[in-house]
Amino acid sequence: MGDRAYVPVSKLVPVAAARAANGGGGGAPRPPPSMVPGRVPPPPTYRPKPMQAPPRRRRSGRGWCCACCLWLTLVVVGLVFLGAIAAGVFYVMYHPQLPSFAVTSVRLAALNVSDSDAVTSRIEYTVTARNPNDKIAFAYGDIAAAFSADGADVGDGTVPGFLHPAGNTTVIKGSASATAATIDPFQADILRSKKSHAMSVEMDSKVGFQIGRYKSKNINVRVLCAGFTAGLAKNTPSPPSIVVAAAPAPIRSLVRASSGGRTTTTTTDAKCKLRVKIWIWTF
Repeated sequence: MGDRAYVPVSKLVPVAAARAANGGGGGAPRPPPSMVPGRVPPPPTYRPKPMQAPPRRRRSGRGWCCACCLWLTLVVVGLVFLGAIAAGVFYVMYHPQLPSFAVTSVRLAALNVSDSDAVTSRIEYTVTARNPNDKIAFAYGDIAAAFSADGADVGDGTVPGFLHPAGNTTVIKGSASATAATIDPFQADILRSKKSHAMSVEMDSKVGFQIGRYKSKNINVRVLCAGFTAGLAKNTPSPPSIVVAAAPAPIRSLVRASSGGRTTTTTTDAKCKLRVKIWIWTF
């Protein structure tokens, strides 16, 4: 293979210049000059773009709603946490306990069921309330009592409200009655056929507690007592007045019933349950 002769770089003539000299360019656009062998073209000039501020994003209504919900949730959680701390401190300081109730005596002074299924009755009763707290007193409003015998309503009555001091046991004496109150015929037949009746009583009142000078708002409470019996008394004494007095705490409930001029005492376990109603919830 023979050797080739190379022309020096300085003597090379660009192709475009040669074409222009020969008159072959005419009116056509000139192509870019060909790259000279052995020479690297310069890099393109970098021109940075001017910086522009990013456009402001408008917060949508959905974003505001989410932020409000988040803050509201945090506030509610904080209030619940503070309430739990306050309740814990209150329990440690005072050890609150619910009062207890027991029906200590019931006397069915009168019970008459007419042929038209109308009930006329009179009931004399004694309820004992005990406050086991050392520093908390209870203020009771008027107490409404409703008695039932064998599932039929046989009398209603009201006892005036009172203040129940801390560590005190109070005996409440009252009466309930019904005058020509119509009942179901089936229940009327049961009352006529029995001499001893299964009794129960519901007592409703509004109660607030007091600690020193602080008085809370009243809440609705209901006391349910059942599991005792009473028979019709033949000798009807004069109705006693309603008395609220201090007495020792009862251990068991006593129900007195009169029959044939002789009074008998029957020991029963009249259990009472206390239910507290706050708004729509009952505990």
